[in-house]
Amino acid sequence: MDMYAVVWIAFALAGIVAVAKLGPSLSSMAGFAYPNAKFNAIGSAYLQEKELSRLIGSKSIEDFKNNIVSKDFLVEGESIEEIQKSIDVSLVRIIQMASSDSPKKVRGFYDAYLQKLDVREIKNAVRRAIEGKKVEGKVFSNFAKEFMERIKEGRKEELLSALSSYGMDEVKSLVETNASFSEIEYAIDKKIMENIGKVLLPRSCSRSRDIFVKRMIDALNIKAILRAKYYGIGGVEKMIFGDGRELPSWKLEHMVKIKAIPEIISLLDGTSYAKPLRDAMPSYEKEGVSALELAIDRQLIKHVADIALDDTMGLGPGIRFIVEKEFEARNLKVIAKGIGEGLPAEKILKLMVIE
Repeated sequence: MDMYAVVWIAFALAGIVAVAKLGPSLSSMAGFAYPNAKFNAIGSAYLQEKELSRLIGSKSIEDFKNNIVSKDFLVEGESIEEIQKSIDVSLVRIIQMASSDSPKKVRGFYDAYLQKLDVREIKNAVRRAIEGKKVEGKVFSNFAKEFMERIKEGRKEELLSALSSYGMDEVKSLVETNASFSEIEYAIDKKIMENIGKVLLPRSCSRSRDIFVKRMIDALNIKAILRAKYYGIGGVEKMIFGDGRELPSWKLEHMVKIKAIPEIISLLDGTSYAKPLRDAMPSYEKEGVSALELAIDRQLIKHVADIALDDTMGLGPGIRFIVEKEFEARNLKVIAKGIGEGLPAEKILKLMVIE
């Protein structure tokens, strides 16, 4: 065999090895091409100030419903409660659509995210079971459906068994020791966040999910501390979700000890939350802690946009899509309530999460 043949074979083998290594990655990217293009095309109209102002200007609830031009949100009902429920149902349908359009190997993430929407019903179910009442309520995630089926008769022993089976050991311990229900609620919130963070995903998708979960934890931790300080609520340590993306436990422990909100915000220097919260301080002086919570929500939207840009051919755009849709749903529900209760347009606009 001459030297040219040896070189040719060597190059051929190298090519085969490269294709073998890149094959799974290329296949994975191809599976996200259609859904990610679809997510980007749908956009987020109800995070834009111009579109929100148009809806807020509706003269009545009926006018508001007619002004919503969207294939995503089907707004129905006569009362504020019925309209808000239809918006929630639309959001679930949107997330289910995102799941079915995405590769099978990441659908568990979307189902886990639905647990976040089911959390109120899960908490109500646990409360009813503690009280010995039959469990009612409509849920959408597999986790919530199975859990509520286990405790539907409202017997405490079945509740404790189900909590153990579904890894809700902290909740079980609190129920057994007759802890306050607020503590039980915090423990349920933490479990749902843990479930989102532990969904089995391909390695190429885990990084974006992990960053996203840590970003959410940062936002939840800051909100919990600010809210507790503003309303004078004790036991804020029990509301903390643990280490986030930018805020480690030691910094959170320091923040919890500070009483004044401006000082707490100063401790956030060097993080992405410091400037948005400082900018929101004039609004905080007039409107209270909700102004700071809105600033955190807007920052979270920026963070998920960054995740999408960093992972354009993976799970990133899907994460951005469902987070934006959840905030759109929240905006629409607030507008419906504001119009129904006759609030001034400028007051409703201040409550909007705007991209």
